[in-house]
Amino acid sequence: MRTTESVDVKSFRHILVRCRPRGIANRRIVLIRWIAEEGTEPPAHRLFIDGVWKEPVAGGYFTDHSPATGRKLAQIADVGVADVEQAVAAAVAAQPGWSALTPAERSEVFYRAADIFAERQDELVGLLCEETGSGYGKAAYEASLVPLALRDAAGLTTHDLGEILPSNIPGKVNRTLRTPVGVIGVITPWNFPLYLTIRGFVHAMALGNAIVLKPAEDSPVIGGLALAELFTDAGLPPGILNVITASRENAAMVGEFLTDDKRVPVLSFTGSSAVGRTLAVACAENFKRIKLELGGKNPVIVLPGADIDRAVEIVGFAGFLHQGQICLSADRILVSQEQYQEFVQKIIARAKTFVPTLPSDPNCVNGPIINTRQLERIVALIEESEAAGAKVHCGGRAQPPYYESTVITDVTPQMRIWREEIFGPAVIVTPYSNVDQAVELANGLFTDEGVDAVAAVGASLPG
Repeated sequence: MRTTESVDVKSFRHILVRCRPRGIANRRIVLIRWIAEEGTEPPAHRLFIDGVWKEPVAGGYFTDHSPATGRKLAQIADVGVADVEQAVAAAVAAQPGWSALTPAERSEVFYRAADIFAERQDELVGLLCEETGSGYGKAAYEASLVPLALRDAAGLTTHDLGEILPSNIPGKVNRTLRTPVGVIGVITPWNFPLYLTIRGFVHAMALGNAIVLKPAEDSPVIGGLALAELFTDAGLPPGILNVITASRENAAMVGEFLTDDKRVPVLSFTGSSAVGRTLAVACAENFKRIKLELGGKNPVIVLPGADIDRAVEIVGFAGFLHQGQICLSADRILVSQEQYQEFVQKIIARAKTFVPTLPSDPNCVNGPIINTRQLERIVALIEESEAAGAKVHCGGRAQPPYYESTVITDVTPQMRIWREEIFGPAVIVTPYSNVDQAVELANGLFTDEGVDAVAAVGASLPG
């Protein structure tokens, strides 16, 4: 059994004060040059463990590429077992002192982080575009959510921490208190890496927990390392946030370590349903709690008599934003039989306006697919549906690293594309004869994916 030394609260509070930046509004914040400029050697970024940038024990690095151009952006430290051990040990040692601080002391770190983030927001939006292929509009929207989450986490420190319950003993009450669990493992995705990573740990950290974060291998900077710098500059004490980056080859090792280690009682994962299922099984075998946010296969129901132009506008946003690489993307569009042909013609015309575009273009809707593996998956899924009888009206081709905006009809529930998340710029349009059938089609088919959202477009449901 592994043990750690306890941390003296007074000395920990001294660390907090010593780390506190002075005069944030008046001082120039020095930013790390995260990615290489055109024609320059990519910088190397180390692991962030116990408040220190550390070389990986095994010395390995992997390359972070731009999905739009293939350009080498940075060399990223590739974590090994010994590094994960160090990160967990640092979190275990630091967490008691952090949780013992007053709510005001903890919340102050998050308020400062929100202020610093606002100062760096333009740079981080650019980093989102460059590292993940986010269109400028999507990136700006994503970044705008971060200060809200940070301030929300700051406010959480003073929320109710328990309940008063009735007792069977006369004159007595039962009092329950919630306490931090300790160390939380967090594994985050590449598609909304800035916000989903922040949202994945800041509330738990504000309540006194320590974090071991592994960002996706396709977004190690914006989804992890840049946030380590942000919280360091905000005065977060060492060991509370540890960021361990891993190549695709080592990602499974990190997941196995975090699910098996009893010092990490909770795991948070946002990503694919397949990986989530694997982690859930592993956590269940160890009686470990896990929080999952997985894939979605989301429908839009265009109700009879709906404004078709408005419906097309909504589907254009819901189906194609960020190349369809969002778990909330809607790729199954259910339209009443009497308006089906009109809708199909108009959504085809709309989709054709979403041409492959560099992410830096303010008008970008259809940017690059995150990597070759994902692009090949989209190609295979749509080609398979065509071979089974589906009709591709527009798009349907890869222009690496892009995939053309695609509209598909004649898809049946037996086809894989009907059941599985496409995670690309493609929508399936299907007619229905009555609203009951539409609801049945929307809800009655899921195996691997869940429904994140059902949108009904129209004035009201009949009846």
